[in-house]
Amino acid sequence: MLFAQRSRRRVGVLLLACLVGGWFLAVAAKTADAALPGETKQAMDKRMAWWREAKFGMFIHWGLYAIPAGEWKGRKVSGIGEWIMDRGNISKEEYAPLQKQFNPVKFDAKAWVALAKRAGMKYIVITSKHHDGFCLFDSKLTDYDIMGTPFQRDLLKELSDECHKQGIRMC
Repeated sequence: MLFAQRSRRRVGVLLLACLVGGWFLAVAAKTADAALPGETKQAMDKRMAWWREAKFGMFIHWGLYAIPAGEWKGRKVSGIGEWIMDRGNISKEEYAPLQKQFNPVKFDAKAWVALAKRAGMKYIVITSKHHDGFCLFDSKLTDYDIMGTPFQRDLLKELSDECHKQGIRMC
């Protein structure tokens, strides 16, 4: 009897997971096919055809949140590291000094793009500005950007230029 109850529970949980997963896939599929503002149907179809054919690319999620790496003032912050400011209830004033620590001296756009190309990737996507407001590019709208770090180089420009040189699309 106990075995049958456990089996039914497992089947129920599995069914629920499939339903929720299917819903997320349906939402994602709809979102992926969404037109950009002012985009014609033909332009959207062409863009989406390219995306579907490309299939394989590099997604780079990188920013100030890499410095604390999920830990703030000696305590582990639950969830994924990119959300440390939000999940750790860290104020802007407390979080902002990370900008002065961000110094990715080993960043090498040429090597990153070459790696993607060798792996057969067709595109690169990077979080140019995450929800914490920090920009990995030289912004004309804020000083809370890469130029306010010790690094003082426009990461996105370097990455974009290298993608263009090596024939990989930057999305």
